[in-house]
Amino acid sequence: MCQSASHHHPPGHQCACRRSGRFAPDVLVPAGHDLEYPETPFPPATLLATVGEKGLRTLVRDHHTRLREDAEIGHLFARDDTIFLERVEKIADFVVESCGGPTAYSEAEGPDVCMRTRHFPFEIDERAREIWLEKLFGALAASDFPTDCRRAYWKWMEAFSVRMINRRRTKAQPLRFSYDEAVGRWAQASVHQPSRHATAT
Repeated sequence: MCQSASHHHPPGHQCACRRSGRFAPDVLVPAGHDLEYPETPFPPATLLATVGEKGLRTLVRDHHTRLREDAEIGHLFARDDTIFLERVEKIADFVVESCGGPTAYSEAEGPDVCMRTRHFPFEIDERAREIWLEKLFGALAASDFPTDCRRAYWKWMEAFSVRMINRRRTKAQPLRFSYDEAVGRWAQASVHQPSRHATAT
């Protein structure tokens, strides 16, 4: 039930409580949805050709090391170094394959694995997604990727990250960030060097 303190809702309000805040018989509340999934463009083949599998794996390790060290969402990542690195390498397998590299991820996990479903056990809300993006930007900024490769990778992952949200804190659509907007938002943040976990093999 909607718990708004006011019955004056903006146009398009489709809560089952109705605009008046009263229930009534024979009323049909139209179907709707709370979250729109954006078009998600996978990176061009030129990304892998330019940065290589090693470059992608280094980026994934750095990104997840930053996430693991975050005060708000670090608890979502394994504390044991060996387990953490094993899981990060699986994520790297997914990224490399998605960019046109070896099919190690599909061979190990099967061709029909749904990443959104795999993330259901972890509480990922709008704030967690924004932290995830902030750490991704930091990892990209610390990488030696050419700017066009950073943009291509960001365009893919920024849209992809919307699909990972599985706990809603607001009915508003998640904020979207173009690469240029990300630069304006996070470029001034300190870019720390990857820790020992990010470079371990």
